[in-house]
Amino acid sequence: MKELPTPMLGRACRTFLALAYPEGEESIPPPKKAYGHLAPDLPLDALLIPPLCQMLRTENGECRGYALRLGSVSYPHLKLQVVWHEKSAHWVFTVDTHDNLQLDPGHPDADRLARLQAANSRLKELIERAWEAEELTTFNALLRRELNRK
Repeated sequence: MKELPTPMLGRACRTFLALAYPEGEESIPPPKKAYGHLAPDLPLDALLIPPLCQMLRTENGECRGYALRLGSVSYPHLKLQVVWHEKSAHWVFTVDTHDNLQLDPGHPDADRLARLQAANSRLKELIERAWEAEELTTFNALLRRELNRK
């Protein structure tokens, strides 16, 4: 796996935070705010530590990427994920919305959860499109490349 470049991660974090916290930098919780100002020469091991960051591992226990719990104004568990895609030799960025929770339609929180999931889905799309505009690779961009090759 190639080392994740800090400038690339910094760009992804700035975009994520700007869109996830549209009220401005003052609305970003203090521990997360630092990810919007990553110095390009900052070593990755200083950034990728718990509780905000977790290493993503392969089945063999090797590092395949990272997840940063940067959150949003409405959902603190939203994550920026970046994984190394060996086949394309790219770092691939995605937003993990944790939206696989399902409630019985009669549950008192079902409507509220559905609204949160819809908002998270819209934010994910917005962030990932912005990353693509900045020439950061997303899973959707990889899929489009594969389809265009065939």
